Amino acid sequence: MQEFLVIFACLGNHGCTETSKTYYGYHPELREVVEYNERRVRNYLGPFIIDNVGPVVFMAAGGTGSFKLTENISLQISPLKDSMLIYNKGF
Repeated sequence: MQEFLVIFACLGNHGCTETSKTYYGYHPELREVVEYNERRVRNYLGPFIIDNVGPVVFMAAGGTGSFKLTENISLQISPLKDSMLIYNKGF
């Protein structure tokens, strides 16, 4: 039933981000699968491709590319929106 609500919210384009984030947060097995697949892709392609070529591909497809400049600072570039310099500090 929960999966249906996520699909319905995303197909209707109303609350997709919130619904999918909540579903992801309440299902640790899904998080494990996603993290496992991310590790496999990173090991297969290498960190240079993921960190440098990946954002360029996203930008070419019309999305937003994010380039990590330092540990806490990244540059977010979107062809349709303004670019941003982002400072992020985790606790």
